[in-house]
Amino acid sequence: MKTSTAKTLLAAALAASLGASCVSMQPTATVTSGGGPGIAEAQAVPYNGPKARITVSKFTNKSAKGYGDIGEGMTDMLTTALFNTNRFIVLERGELGEVLREQDLAASGRIKQGTEAPIGEIEGAELLIVGAITEFEPNAGGVGGGLLTGVVGLGVGMKTAHVALDIRVIDAKTSRILAATSVEGKAQDIGGLGGLYVGGPLAVGFGAFQKTPMEKAIRLCLKTAVDFIAQQTPAQYYHN
Repeated sequence: MKTSTAKTLLAAALAASLGASCVSMQPTATVTSGGGPGIAEAQAVPYNGPKARITVSKFTNKSAKGYGDIGEGMTDMLTTALFNTNRFIVLERGELGEVLREQDLAASGRIKQGTEAPIGEIEGAELLIVGAITEFEPNAGGVGGGLLTGVVGLGVGMKTAHVALDIRVIDAKTSRILAATSVEGKAQDIGGLGGLYVGGPLAVGFGAFQKTPMEKAIRLCLKTAVDFIAQQTPAQYYHN
């Protein structure tokens, strides 16, 4: 009887501890250098004001891990995130060859007159965003389920993921760096339990990390990077 009561109390204590840890295991993202005023007020209302012309260069993967072409995936996701802020005119450069091909086809005379894409109207970017993935750890730490299984019969594991980016905002006219920062994102999950999940598909190269702590870390890191870029873009780059 005493043994049964002790097991019950132990199980309750572990469950309470696990519940408390769930509260503290929220994904986090931080800017580890740089700064600037917040834009929470601006994000809270629709934006229809001036916009800056911007493009995102391909991220380079300088982390110790390969994981395929995650640099291209990070570029695609940051481009989409910047566009969705409605504060930038985002110019496509990764698929610029397709635009030029369409214009060349128009110039060939094979396109119906009046519907062809004119030549000489591609817009130039005023700001270039360049970046590097400096850390990419899908399994930065964790606790296996076996430690709990033997005590209370509950198979639960905890996983931690970590990603870090270096971001630079460059003036296309002078090549001057206007702002630079390091951004880190960290997320944890407990196996079998629900967690924060930001909707929308992952870019190519990140498919293996869908609905994992690494996806959360990536999305939080990119959101923090977008906030930093919006904060640090000088007012003179915004045009009607």
